[in-house]
Amino acid sequence: MGSRKHERLAYRLSDIIIRLNNGERLNIESLAQDYQVCIRTLKRDFQERLATLDFSDSGPVFYRLSPSRVGYLNLTEIRRFANFDYENIQARTQEFTLINQAIKDCRIISFDYQKVRQQNSQNARKHYYLEPYHLLNKNGIWYVIGRRDAQTRNFCFTQMSNLCVTDKTYDCDEEIKADLINTDSLFFDNHITEIVLQVRAKVAGYFERRDLLPNQELIRKLDNGDLLLACRHVHPREVTPIVQYWLPHIRIISPSNVQEEMEEILKSYLSV
Repeated sequence: MGSRKHERLAYRLSDIIIRLNNGERLNIESLAQDYQVCIRTLKRDFQERLATLDFSDSGPVFYRLSPSRVGYLNLTEIRRFANFDYENIQARTQEFTLINQAIKDCRIISFDYQKVRQQNSQNARKHYYLEPYHLLNKNGIWYVIGRRDAQTRNFCFTQMSNLCVTDKTYDCDEEIKADLINTDSLFFDNHITEIVLQVRAKVAGYFERRDLLPNQELIRKLDNGDLLLACRHVHPREVTPIVQYWLPHIRIISPSNVQEEMEEILKSYLSV
C-alpha cells in the first residue's frame, strides 16, 4: 500500500514539475481534478515538496516558474524531485534561493559549518568560503556542491549557518559543472569508472521502479528476470552499503575486488 502511495506521489510531482519546466501556469483547482487529490494535498506539494523552486506565481491558486528558470531542470533533476521525500527546508527557502542565485551568478559564498556528528562539540563550527556549483539532493538530504582550494567539496545545507553571498566572482569550469550535475555521487575522488551488479528477479521490481543505486543504469534484463545494472563514476563506499542491505539478492559482478573486500568486512563482523 505504501509503495503504491509513493508511486502516485512520484507520478504527480514529476508531472507537475515537467509542466512547470515547460512554462505552464498551473491552476491548483484544475490539478485537484487531474490527479484526484484534495487541494490541501496540492498545497503541501507546492509549499513543502516543491518549495525550493523559484516561482513567479506562488499561489494561492496559480503557480508558475520564474521566466529565467523555465527549462532549467533536466530529466535527472526531475526524477530526483519526484522519487525522494525531501527534508523540510521551508523555513530556509530564502537561503536556498540565495545559493541558487549565487550559482547562477558565479559568486563565492561564505558560511559557518558544523558536521552532524560534531553537534555537541565545542569549537567544532568552522568558517568556509566556497565556489558553489550545484545543489544536490541525496536520499532526501540537500547538499551544496562546490569548489574550494581547487578541490570539489560537499556541505549539508541544513548544517550551514550565517550564509553570505559575497561580491567576489569565480570562473566556472563548465566541464566540472556538467560532471557534478550528472552524478548522484557525493564522493569526488577515487571514483571507479563502472561497477556492475546482478539483482535477482525476486527484488528486481524495486530497482526497476526507481534508482536505488547511485548513477544506476540498466544494462539488460536476463531471461530469468534478473537485472544487470551498472553504477558509473562512483565510489565503492556509496554502493557496498546498499548491496549489504539487499543481501542475498544482489551481488557485485565487477570489479571483483569490491565484492571480495565487502565479503571480508562482513566475515570480520560475524567473527566478533
